[in-house]
Amino acid sequence: MGLFSFLSGKKPETIEKNGDRHFDQGSFGPAKLEYEKAAAKNDSTPCNDPGFKQRILEKINLSKHELALQHTQKAGELMEAGCFADASDRLNLAMSLTEDQGLRAEIQTLVNQANDSHQVDPEEPIDTVAEDAGPSDLDMDENEYFTALLNALPPEEQEAYPGYGSDFAKGFIAMNQGEFDLASDCFETALEAHGPETSFIHLELATCRLNQDDPQGAKALALEFLEHLPTSTRGWQILCEALWSLDEFDQALEHLVACPKAITKSAEIEILRGETLIQSNQIRKAEALYQGVIDSGNRDVTIVRSLAKTCELLEKPQEANDLYTELMNRCTSCGSRPDPNLSLRYAETCMALGEATDKVLDIYLDLATQDPSNQGYYFTRVSEIYSKLGNETQAERFRQFAAGREEKN
Repeated sequence: MGLFSFLSGKKPETIEKNGDRHFDQGSFGPAKLEYEKAAAKNDSTPCNDPGFKQRILEKINLSKHELALQHTQKAGELMEAGCFADASDRLNLAMSLTEDQGLRAEIQTLVNQANDSHQVDPEEPIDTVAEDAGPSDLDMDENEYFTALLNALPPEEQEAYPGYGSDFAKGFIAMNQGEFDLASDCFETALEAHGPETSFIHLELATCRLNQDDPQGAKALALEFLEHLPTSTRGWQILCEALWSLDEFDQALEHLVACPKAITKSAEIEILRGETLIQSNQIRKAEALYQGVIDSGNRDVTIVRSLAKTCELLEKPQEANDLYTELMNRCTSCGSRPDPNLSLRYAETCMALGEATDKVLDIYLDLATQDPSNQGYYFTRVSEIYSKLGNETQAERFRQFAAGREEKN
């Protein structure tokens, strides 16, 4: 980290908004990192909002919970495919991320099932790749955690990362635990040991630089990495985030125009274009971009969600609600549970349209269970709905519940 890197950078509230953007897109890992970065920035340079610290801690916990849900779902898929060792790694990581007792019980049930099902034929060779994914000089806990993190990465990165040595592995673990200074030192040591060849170490160090308020360093590393691997959408994301932090929005758009044809129409790159426009306060252009992508036949979930959020920013609740309704219906049709943020955005746009219904009431009650740290807000909404439905007894009851939760906070 450069000597003067902490003298620049965004305010905690701005970093929080970056986290919100990732969360809205379902990118809960990057959201968690941004919220942790915002918390660290607030510790060194407190913002004027007295509720910021509590709010950002709640968002960190919610991001971790969503990551736990993702890992649990993936573990279930791995178990169906007979990959019980990999499923156990996912479940252990999920258990470490969430404090929700209901989800922890669900995870423990799956752990027990994985353990019961993982019966190895003594005459069958044991595949030790997953168990020994980390460098040999990591201790057992580090190796297990590193392996679990690898399982969440694309195949090319899963193959490359174990070969970068223990310093890289320890840095990768530290970064995923929010220890960015330690991670940076480890990545720099790994970079020196690896030699001059450009590698994924550059990408992870660039990610670390962003979380250390060093966008110039992140930009330089991302550009070097993309020269080596120009089709990496993660590389383009890190580059754009660095350029946004530097307010170099035109440069970001110019770089995106020059990205390889193989990915130029991908949802990831289209979202980066749209987010660049939003970051530069060209929200109507972002709306037109997302709408154009959808009109061309690409109704990717992340594109639809981004357009919905853009409609909210433009104070178009009906258009936003129509899109959130589509996404909610998709979840229902495939049997999956909508993530809390999607449910909240749907409910909020319903409220903006005056649709205070039993269905919306049930959503806020479910949210109060899934996200207990924000129960005060959800109970206030429940009280408002009961009042509009003419049930003043229940309205008053939940007003008192909300007041009680606010006092605790």
